[in-house]
Amino acid sequence: MKRTTIFIIFLLLAASSLNAQDQQQMVSDCALSIGGNTTYLKDFVIKLPEAGNKDNIPVHKENIYLMRKQTYLFTQCNADDSEGELIIELYDKNKQITSSVSKRNGKVYTSIEFSCNKTGLYTLWYSFKDGERGMGVGIVSLLK
Repeated sequence: MKRTTIFIIFLLLAASSLNAQDQQQMVSDCALSIGGNTTYLKDFVIKLPEAGNKDNIPVHKENIYLMRKQTYLFTQCNADDSEGELIIELYDKNKQITSSVSKRNGKVYTSIEFSCNKTGLYTLWYSFKDGERGMGVGIVSLLK
C-alpha cells in the first residue's frame, strides 16, 4: 500500500514537472521570435477554458506599468495543441488602446507595437479568439 501511494505521488510530481518544462519551452520559443532589436521585459503564460457562450469569453488580465516616450512590443504565441488563437488587448483604465485583432478584417496579428504617450498603469487582456479553449504565452518587450 505504501509503495503504491509513493508511486502515485511520484507520477503526479513527474507530470507537473513535465508541464512546467513544456511551459518554459513555449516561453523560450516565443521569446526567440521577437527579434534582436528588443529588450525582453516580462512574460505571461495564459491557459483559458472554452467560453460557455460568446457573451462570456474568459479573459486573463495583467497590470503593467508603461513609461512615456517608450515603444513596446506585445507578442503572443499559441501552444502547439491550443484550439484557440491568443489575442491581446491593451487598456488604459476602461478604454481600449490597441488590439492584436484588426477591426477591418478580423485578422489576428502575432505582435503589436505601442508607443506610450503617458506613463502609468495599463491592463493587458489576454483571451482566445471566439472564446475557444487554449494555451499560449504573451511577451512584453521594449523596442530599442
